[in-house]
Amino acid sequence: MKKPLAIAGAMLALTGAAAAGDATKPGVINFGASVAAMDKALDNHCEAKTTRETEPFMPIHAVQHQIDCEGFAYYGAARKAEFVFGDDTLIFVWILTDKSEEADLERAFRDAYGEPTHVSAAFTAFADDHAALRKDIPEALFYSPAIAEQYRAFFDSQTK
Repeated sequence: MKKPLAIAGAMLALTGAAAAGDATKPGVINFGASVAAMDKALDNHCEAKTTRETEPFMPIHAVQHQIDCEGFAYYGAARKAEFVFGDDTLIFVWILTDKSEEADLERAFRDAYGEPTHVSAAFTAFADDHAALRKDIPEALFYSPAIAEQYRAFFDSQTK
């Protein structure tokens, strides 16, 4: 007869393996949410978090803030996630990954989103689904429909 702890450990290992295959946008990501709302929503998703003002990434925003979330669960591991806000609205999220996961993560994105819309040495984009993988600095990107046009234009410019 197996000990309850051993059974629980086996179940946790199976759950972790299943979670490792899920590369889709985490449910806590709520595009359009304010810094305060996301800060509260992330309370149970970060081991530690800091909020800071950053230089605007896109010229369409006057003010940009970022919540850095350490220990964010994604694709079977605890990671650093960067929640970026333009004018107090969540516009995109970078989740840092590891270069060794790149091929598996890309397969998982293809399973979830189909064929990519754009492929380059620096990224694989699924612009119809507002998601991409960055390869030069391994990261998963999810972005708001509100800035989808700007990202598609960027991806277009990088793959022509």
